[in-house]
Amino acid sequence: MKAVWATFIALALPTLGISSTAGEEDLMEINPINATDFEVIQGTNYGAAEFWCGAATFVERRTGRSELTEIYVKRPRGPSLTVAGRNGGVFTTNAAGLPPDDPSRLTLTGRQPGASLKSVQARRYCRDAFTRSTK
Repeated sequence: MKAVWATFIALALPTLGISSTAGEEDLMEINPINATDFEVIQGTNYGAAEFWCGAATFVERRTGRSELTEIYVKRPRGPSLTVAGRNGGVFTTNAAGLPPDDPSRLTLTGRQPGASLKSVQARRYCRDAFTRSTK
């Protein structure tokens, strides 16, 4: 009977972390610029979902802010401000000086300064970015 349980545990343990994206999020390179601005450095095959996931990761997991924190695109993807030779997108939690978000926008974008999502909304894209499922 002990052998049966040992086999079950050996097979079940590796699957426990499958629904979590924490490992992938921890590997994202996200650099603070100042108290409100931060840059998500582009990784392999990053699209808008990965950038927004990185923004939510920074706001919630790395700075401990509320999931209701509004996040704005400050500077679209382009040459990084914090890492030479790489590309990145700059996000902020301060809307000052940004154009208003387009309320009729129906698609996810990281290319429009002022585009915004609450952190909880951006976090949804972590699942899409790393698991391609709808857990």
